[in-house]
Amino acid sequence: MRYVFLPAIFVLVGCADSAPTSTDEHATHARVAGPLSSTPTLAGVSVPTHVFNTELRAEQEPNNASTSESKGHAQVKVLENGTLEFVLTINNKSDETFNRAHIHKAPAGVNGPIHWDFLEAGVPVASIGGQPATLRGVAVARAAAVLSDLLANPDQYYVNVHSPTFPGGAVRGQLR
Repeated sequence: MRYVFLPAIFVLVGCADSAPTSTDEHATHARVAGPLSSTPTLAGVSVPTHVFNTELRAEQEPNNASTSESKGHAQVKVLENGTLEFVLTINNKSDETFNRAHIHKAPAGVNGPIHWDFLEAGVPVASIGGQPATLRGVAVARAAAVLSDLLANPDQYYVNVHSPTFPGGAVRGQLR
């Protein structure tokens, strides 16, 4: 009889709500984005998207600039209308407070200019932390941002997340 309950437990676990995306109600720039799927729909019609992912690691910061023990994942979804939705999730082993996060343009091993902001002091979030440190929302383009170049050359762009301990970048990953 105990085997009857085991499948029920798996069903309940699979139906559980996901963890909240942030403990801060202002944890995105423009709006809270819902769960990211690979193909959103608009009035029942499939809308093409581009989805880029990267693993965020300290060892990807140039010149061994970071020794953070934190690791994470970033997903950037470019919708047909040019909106960039993002999700950052960081296994915050170093118990850091992350105060900046962006998409920069530069190849692996090189620092480059910021093109889109995920997290910037006062826009409206000042920082994220906790375990895991999670942020989702809509990226804010800077003047240098050129969406067509990002779509054509995603490997020439990287996501990095900064902390007061590692102001040049705590963790980083090239988009793919």
